[in-house]
Amino acid sequence: MTSSTESIFSNPSVFRINENNEYLVIGILYSLVALSVFPIYLPVVYAIRTKSEFKDNVSYKLISLLNFCDLLQSSCQILTGIFIVFPVFAEKIDPFITGYTLNTLWLASFVLIAVLSMTRLAVTFFNFKANRWTLWMKIILFFGGLYIFTIWIFGCVTLNFRLDGVAWAYDPNAPFVDILGPMEIYFCFPIMVFNFISFILILGNIYKKKRGTQSSSSLRTEVSLLTQTIVLTTYMATIMLLWHHGDSWFEMTNVAVALLNGSWIMFSHLNALLLILTNRTVRRQVALLLCGSCTSSRINSFKASTVMDMRRPSNIVT
Repeated sequence: MTSSTESIFSNPSVFRINENNEYLVIGILYSLVALSVFPIYLPVVYAIRTKSEFKDNVSYKLISLLNFCDLLQSSCQILTGIFIVFPVFAEKIDPFITGYTLNTLWLASFVLIAVLSMTRLAVTFFNFKANRWTLWMKIILFFGGLYIFTIWIFGCVTLNFRLDGVAWAYDPNAPFVDILGPMEIYFCFPIMVFNFISFILILGNIYKKKRGTQSSSSLRTEVSLLTQTIVLTTYMATIMLLWHHGDSWFEMTNVAVALLNGSWIMFSHLNALLLILTNRTVRRQVALLLCGSCTSSRINSFKASTVMDMRRPSNIVT
């Protein structure tokens, strides 16, 4: 530990609690809500990584990357709550990089959902194998990742994101902010439009297959993936609209800003909950992981009773 770090943590005033009670409550809620995503996510991540039908499927590999981004966002949101509760501590360590990392991870979610939509289109209409990466998928992911990494480095160098009250926002005094803000919209909304068009095409195809002979399990997988992507994209589009235009629609009080930022925090919860609600296999795996002991004991008792019934002599007289 360096001397500067030691001086920060040895100074008792650094951990002086925010005197603004409203800020204090909001900061604590941020951290608690963000922290609560981990008990939900860890069983889901385990289920996807251990079940062969998921870990070999490209779509679920993309969802796993999305899960990883969500967990990192939640970690940054926990720090956001801490910075609000302890404002002097936030001033000492300059938490700008945390804010811009949080925003960059949010933008990375759009890239992953776009590639997920392209993958489902390829599987649905061009008979691509669901468990095989193609060259174009890797190229899109590479350039999307390169773009995300570039703007993250640029944001960390220029420090153009700051904690303004109870939420993160672009610093109007930082360089190139007048470009980065609109560029974020121009980057995200075409992706969302493409996703919605993809949904319509895939829904039409699902309807045709339902009238045909395709297996119900295959249709169930398509519907669960489609439902998850539709809900996530709609939710993300709503947050983007409110984030960039909310001040012209309603008064941005601390509570209003906290609710808006809270909807951003809840995005991570939504992704995990959708996986559990829309996918029966994930639901079973999570239930087995959470209630494994009680489930196994019931199974063992059932097996024992079945064996006893088989050994018992029959009372039926022929």
